[in-house]
This record gives sequence, structure tokens and C-alpha cells, in this order.
Amino acid sequence: MNTSKALHSFTLVSVSAAATMLILQACGGGDGNAYAAGDPSALDPIVGVWESTATIQNCSSGAVVSSFKGLAVFNVGGTASFGNSRPPSSQGATFGTWRHDGDGRYSVTLMLMRFNPDGTFAGTQKAKAARTLSADGNSYTGTVTGQVIDAAGTVVSTYCATDTGSRVGW
Repeated sequence: MNTSKALHSFTLVSVSAAATMLILQACGGGDGNAYAAGDPSALDPIVGVWESTATIQNCSSGAVVSSFKGLAVFNVGGTASFGNSRPPSSQGATFGTWRHDGDGRYSVTLMLMRFNPDGTFAGTQKAKAARTLSADGNSYTGTVTGQVIDAAGTVVSTYCATDTGSRVGW
């Protein structure tokens, strides 16, 4: 490898390492906590990446309305981010918080911005979820209640859902 290519490779690795450290800092890592010190057992069991299936239901009858796939990242410190298989033009990024309620039970709150087909702001969507981890910590079941809110801040509809998920791993 010539010197120019070696320098270019070194620069790419250095920038990648710096970016990784910034992400770790933003997610609560690297600040002297037990996990950053090398003790992964200090992590709350929900911390990590999860894949899921959510099933939207009529809140009164329980009839299935639709379903979609999702991904979630639960960070050290109680923040989370979510993505799903819905068209990205219809909604923005989804962010939230989580809390361990004990005995494998968690409360999750999330929010996203919604957009009309022409790209204009349609409002927001908020949801609260209750999740229960399996004994091995690698799957969960949950229920969700949510609100669809228009651009003026008025709740225009509510929804209910169930969701199941599993930890992403090899």
C-alpha cells in the first residue's frame, strides 16, 4: 500500500472511531458508568436493539386494523429511538423514553411527527407502551395506547395495539 492510501485508510479509521465515541457519549456510555468500565451485567435487560411486530386494533372491538414491522434501540439512561416499515414520507423519526417498572415490566413513551402526502406537517403521534420481557430477556410482549394529534394540537383519534419483539442478535 502506498503512503497516500495508508494515510487515507488511517484517516477513515480515526474519523470512524471518533464518531463511535461521540455516539457512545450521546447514548450514555463512556461516562464512567459500570458498562463503560467493562461490566455488561450492569446493563438493564432492555438495553439493546429489538425487532418487533405491532398489530393495530380497534380499541372497542379488538378487530385487527393493520400491522407493521418495527425496530427499536433502547439506550443506557432511558432514551430510545424507533423505526418501522411504514413509508418514510408519512412520518419523521420516532424518539422516546423508557422506565423499568420492576419484575421485567417496562413503560415506554414515544412520539413522532406526521406528514401529509404533499409533505406538509400533519401533526404528531404519541404512544405509551407497557412491555414485559421474557425470563431470558430476549423477547417481549406488550400493549400500546396512542393518540393521533393534528397540526393545531387537537387529538383527532386514538388507537390500541399489541406488539411482540425479540432481541436482534446473531
